[in-house]
Amino acid sequence: MSKISQSPGSLLLKYIEDYDLNCNKLSKEIKCSQTALRLISLDKSRITTSIAVRLAKFFGTTPEFWLTAQINYDLAKAADNKTLAKALKGISRASKSTAAKKPAKTAGKKRGRKAKR
Repeated sequence: MSKISQSPGSLLLKYIEDYDLNCNKLSKEIKCSQTALRLISLDKSRITTSIAVRLAKFFGTTPEFWLTAQINYDLAKAADNKTLAKALKGISRASKSTAAKKPAKTAGKKRGRKAKR
């Protein structure tokens, strides 16, 4: 079992606490839904690019900081997912010899007759 990294929600809650805020105040400051922030803080929703940009602007971080926290958390959860692990065992690695060949591109559009009605 891999160690699940700090959830984005708990990270957000730490920032909210450090800046003496709550979800309502923060939502007004960054002009987003209070519900969205509450769901993120409860780990019931993901940090989107839009939210990451807003949080970065407000807290003086970068959007990558917030998105990396989300990605690391998602990957840690995926590593512990038994269903995914079972599915991965049945997937072989691609090689040029097993990859499907792409159809040749045609130089121009084919002109065909219009269907009669």
